[in-house]
Amino acid sequence: MNEKMLEYIENIITNEETELDLSEWGLTELPLEIFQLFQLESLCLEGNQLTDIPPEIIYLSQLKQLDINNNQLVILPAEIGQLSQLERLNADENQLVMLPSDIGKLTKLKTVNFSSNQLIALPSTISHLVNLEELDLSYNKFISLQPEIAQLSQLRKLDLSGNQLTDISSIISQMTQLTKLNLSDNRLTDLPATLSQLAASLKDIDLSINDFGEIPSVIFQLFKLKELCVSENHIEILPSEIGKLCALEWLDVRNNLLTNLPASISQLIHLEWLLLEGNPLPIPRKMLEMGDNPNIIIDYYLNILNS
Repeated sequence: MNEKMLEYIENIITNEETELDLSEWGLTELPLEIFQLFQLESLCLEGNQLTDIPPEIIYLSQLKQLDINNNQLVILPAEIGQLSQLERLNADENQLVMLPSDIGKLTKLKTVNFSSNQLIALPSTISHLVNLEELDLSYNKFISLQPEIAQLSQLRKLDLSGNQLTDISSIISQMTQLTKLNLSDNRLTDLPATLSQLAASLKDIDLSINDFGEIPSVIFQLFKLKELCVSENHIEILPSEIGKLCALEWLDVRNNLLTNLPASISQLIHLEWLLLEGNPLPIPRKMLEMGDNPNIIIDYYLNILNS
């Protein structure tokens, strides 16, 4: 350990500070002196070259936030389950292939980020994280959802983008607090009808970069939606039911196969963004680029329709 780091840690000890930031120090292993900082509530190890987290992490029992993202971790130690005060865990951009079952002991967790790893499954104990509000599993190797995930009853944000999902189990409909759902960059062709059970909560859904030939009909039952993204699919028709989504503020249907728009699109009175580029629509490209002024686009199109 270099003198500068040692001095930094000693100052943390002397001043009884609760935060330690060792991000981008080029660390290949953790100095044991860190584990004498029993008062730590926040530890940032982002952007190093760590291949493991030693079991001594157990001594940092007051940690509320742990950032170990952008390292070279393949596994997490079982001892991480002893960090009973942990509320936020960021472990994205590693090489994690599995998670210890002890992670289910972290019942105070509110936010977890495991994106950009090599995960294919979650331990069944994930269901014990009853206070979890945000879960990011994007860009892993998931091909299906496990039933245990449905027991995360407080979950508000779920990111499953960049996986290999071909269908979404109806279990997701049990997450009745969900406000944001990202399913982009998968292999989906449809959604379960039971998704309508999230109508009272879901405000943002991203279905871009999938294999949808049409917008799933259940979408038009999600009357509180504010953001809908279905870009980069194979959608040929924007159905008249789009007018039912009267709370919609953002509609992204770029890079599909639309040749016309329904007149009911004018019913989206709260729309702030309408993104239509990359479709064979009879609308000038320069006008399509004015996505932040949807009324101009809609009025132009409706004039054509009525002429």
